[in-house]
This record gives sequence, structure tokens and C-alpha cells, in this order.
Amino acid sequence: MSKRKNRTSQQPHQPSHVCFPLPTVRLLQEALRTFERALWQKPDALPNVAFAKQVVYCLKTKVEDLLQREDWEQETPLDANEIHILSAGMQMYLLELMVSGQQEALLPCFALCQHFSQLVEHVDAKQAERRG
Repeated sequence: MSKRKNRTSQQPHQPSHVCFPLPTVRLLQEALRTFERALWQKPDALPNVAFAKQVVYCLKTKVEDLLQREDWEQETPLDANEIHILSAGMQMYLLELMVSGQQEALLPCFALCQHFSQLVEHVDAKQAERRG
């Protein structure tokens, strides 16, 4: 049994793959902008802020690449850090929409928040399984 556990813990972390249609990509862009604005207000001396800025930069590049795609059925790999940041960004953007009264975007944003919350739970469960 311990050999099996050891073997699985040595496997590299496989990123999750997700398909994003155009309206979702536009929501992701807004969520990243919202997250990035909040992130730039934090001092770099705080733990993980520099790393988070690097992850956001990579995510912005991925989202821009998504907009240039011709094949919208192609899946996009996202690692655990990217999933957590997108989830947090979507939640922040949802709050921003609620405060500003932009009703038309609330429902799609809420649905995407739920989707990313499920992805976060899945990623966290995988990470806990690998640790223990």
C-alpha cells in the first residue's frame, strides 16, 4: 500500500483543462482586471504578492490567447494557482457588479463563480490527497 501511495505522490501535478466560450473569456478578463487592481494595492513585501502578480500576468496572456483562438472547443490548461486566482477574481468581480447594479452580467458571473468554486474544491481535494 505504501508503494502505491509513494508512486502517486511522485507523479507531476497535472493541470485541469477547461473549455471557455467567448462570453466566459470576456468575464474572465474583467475578473482578472478586478483582481489585478486589488493586487497592485498590496505592498510587494507581503508574502506571495510577487508570485501572485506573476501568475496574474501569465493568466492575462492565456486569456488574450483564448480571444485569438479559432477553435473554441479546445481546452485550456490551468494549474491550481491559476484556478484559485480566477476563482477569487470572479468573486471580487461579482461583488463589483452587485455594487454597480450591472444586472445583465450578474447571472453569468454568478454561474462562473460557482464553476470555479467547484474547480477549487476539486484541486484542493487532489492536493490534500497527495499530501496525506
